[in-house]
Amino acid sequence: MTYLFTKPGCGKCDWVKSHVELEKRPDVQVLNLDGENPEALAMLAYFECVTLAEKKLPILVSDAGEVLTGAIEVRSFLDKVGG
Repeated sequence: MTYLFTKPGCGKCDWVKSHVELEKRPDVQVLNLDGENPEALAMLAYFECVTLAEKKLPILVSDAGEVLTGAIEVRSFLDKVGG
C-alpha cells in the first residue's frame, strides 16, 4: 500500500488530488492530516515523517518505504508506477 498524506488548505496537496486520478488508484490510501484523523497522525509517526510534514506536504510513502515530498515529485512517482 502507498500512503499519501495531505492537509486541507494545502495548495500543493489539492493540486495532486486534482491531477492524479486517485479514485482509480486502490493502491493509494489518502490520509488527511486535519487533526480529526488519529489514524493519519499515527501512520505519519510510524513512517517517521512528523517533522517533515511540518515543513513540506504532500508526502507520499511508497509500498517500498520510499518517502517523496512535493506535488511534482508525488505526481511523477504515481504516473511512473501506474495503477
